[in-house]
Amino acid sequence: YTVFIDPQLGRVGLSETDARAQGRNIKVATLPMNYVARALEMDESRGFMKAVVDADTGQILGAAVLGIEGGEIMAILEVAMIGKVPYTVLRDGVFAHPTLAESLNNLFSTLDQ
Repeated sequence: YTVFIDPQLGRVGLSETDARAQGRNIKVATLPMNYVARALEMDESRGFMKAVVDADTGQILGAAVLGIEGGEIMAILEVAMIGKVPYTVLRDGVFAHPTLAESLNNLFSTLDQ
């Protein structure tokens, strides 16, 4: 879903709390919007992105994006979830610069630290 507030909130799938309550083995990626080049260029760096990933399979279980065009970024993640695309594909993907989509490289790279 998307809530059209300022900044926009996009959510899909399981939250971290839900995934842990189900006993899933998870990894959680977080990235403040002030690390997103396009958000900085638009002077809209409020908010954050968060994704919940199955630690065993690499599948994206859920995400929340509170920030500029949060619903649009969420939709990309939703398509990846529908297609069962592992987070590593988005982490390693080559996206146009500067776009909000390219922030998914940085978001999922936080899981490797």
